[in-house]
Amino acid sequence: MRVIAEVIEGLPPECRDLAGNALLNIAAEVVVQDVGCVEAGRIFARLADLLVRGLQPPMSGAISLTGFDA
Repeated sequence: MRVIAEVIEGLPPECRDLAGNALLNIAAEVVVQDVGCVEAGRIFARLADLLVRGLQPPMSGAISLTGFDA
């Protein structure tokens, strides 16, 4: 997510909100296509939980979201 943020920060101010939203939408669509709506919902819920706690995937490797399943 930091990479996306850095790219967006390099854009003109009037484009930043739209670009960030577009990139997030593209990523979400790819996840839904890969795993389906139900599993994507679970993944996004786990990701939201991590983000609320101030965690996010590091630049060198992603946090395994399935590792948080009970």
